[in-house]
Amino acid sequence: MAKRVLIIDDEEMVLDAVTTILEDLGYEITPCMNPSEGALRAVSEPFDLILCDLRMPLKNGAEVSADILKQRPDAKILIITAYPNDPLAAKALASGVSGLIKKPFEIAKILEYLKE
Repeated sequence: MAKRVLIIDDEEMVLDAVTTILEDLGYEITPCMNPSEGALRAVSEPFDLILCDLRMPLKNGAEVSADILKQRPDAKILIITAYPNDPLAAKALASGVSGLIKKPFEIAKILEYLKE
């Protein structure tokens, strides 16, 4: 059974690119542009990994991650950001996310987390 990955990002181009690459590698991908909808899916469906953008309108990645981890403390979440020194990145890490990946990122770094 393929590992399931949820991608929460407001940039359609990022969603499309990561979805295509990971699907080609055999993973089952659920892309989501709406952070609130993504958080709901993350707690109601099983995912092996959740990729979440840090800066999004409506709700930022630190808030989304905290919401998910309150209900699913075992969730493996990676924050994706072009701004790793952003105070929100530190907030997300403090909330219990598994790690931070800087944009532009290498798919190999995501694959490392999927192997764990």
